[in-house]
Amino acid sequence: MAIEITVPRLGWSSEDGVFAGWLKQPGEKVVSGESLFALESDKVTMEVESLDSGILHALPDGPQPGGIVVVGQLLGYLLAEGEEIGRVQPNQVPAGAPARVASPEPLAPSPAEERKPGARRPVSPRARARAKSLGLDIDSVPAAPGSNRVVEADVLRFAAAPRARRVIAARLEESFRTPHFYVHAEVDATGLAKLRDELLPVLLERDGVRLTYNDLLVKAAALTLRALPQVNCYWRQGEVVSLDTAHIGLAVQAGESLAVPVIRGPDRLTIAEIARERQRLVDKSRRSTLQRADVEDASLTISNLGAFGVDRFQAILNPPQCIVIAAGSIAQRPFVIGGSVVARLTLPLSVSVDHRVIDGVAAAQFLRALAGRLESPIGLVG
Repeated sequence: MAIEITVPRLGWSSEDGVFAGWLKQPGEKVVSGESLFALESDKVTMEVESLDSGILHALPDGPQPGGIVVVGQLLGYLLAEGEEIGRVQPNQVPAGAPARVASPEPLAPSPAEERKPGARRPVSPRARARAKSLGLDIDSVPAAPGSNRVVEADVLRFAAAPRARRVIAARLEESFRTPHFYVHAEVDATGLAKLRDELLPVLLERDGVRLTYNDLLVKAAALTLRALPQVNCYWRQGEVVSLDTAHIGLAVQAGESLAVPVIRGPDRLTIAEIARERQRLVDKSRRSTLQRADVEDASLTISNLGAFGVDRFQAILNPPQCIVIAAGSIAQRPFVIGGSVVARLTLPLSVSVDHRVIDGVAAAQFLRALAGRLESPIGLVG
């Protein structure tokens, strides 16, 4: 019997994405485990593997590269040898569920990669045919980093890159439709800076990792979520959904794009383990090799622009998360201690929240608890 090919879920909240194109030609034999088609979310472009074998039959009126597709949408069928589509009896698949495709894996997109002129590179026949069908100059398509041969996935990545901004824009519009409000605090960072200065050489020598303020922020945010479970939730289809994990997303600049890799369970990790995992994910972000599990299930996101000299800012939510923390630069600022104004290292923090889920008092409690952990940071070590 024919096997339906449907759109799988791109993440724990994604209901749609961009169809980047088939990786097999209609009528071509597909073997279980082979990449079948490519999808693009707001963060990564992913290859979807088939878990079955058969002859690909794409729907004649199916989506074209660049078209928006939704979870569960039928894309085509895998047919048995000699089977005709007119006599197909599709397998029963629950409505809206992805049918027999593996979790998507990233294609390592490089939309801003410099295209260098020079000697002609080897090009696979499928890449050349796909470029021709899309009206692209194959000589303008860059190979993946570390390779000098252009394959079909490179062509699809190149074709989809200009559309990535459109998907991001759609997510931003979704975020701004969410009723935000913001709370702010100026954190005394004297103890935090002292702790980092003391731990930096120790962890560098003992564990080979370089401790950053982000590592300490990740730990403090996770512990605060655990202490205040009423804010560890998100909004889904008109209801508040509570989370039993405290995974933390970290906004990372990857070339000209933004990625938000997720550190899983940092409340249970040591500072050294968090630093090691943060470095691993940042490296994957910059190589554009993040996988689906690396970017999903975060309770909140931390955006730190302190390294860019930004004093303070307000971040927008990353749906469906209901909290995002914006951290400015740690610097000497006027600070009142005992009735006197002194120069003090401070860290400006802003917390943006989804008002459908969190009210003002809960947001203030979260920010106060977070600031307290950062001002007395000894509890972050362990």
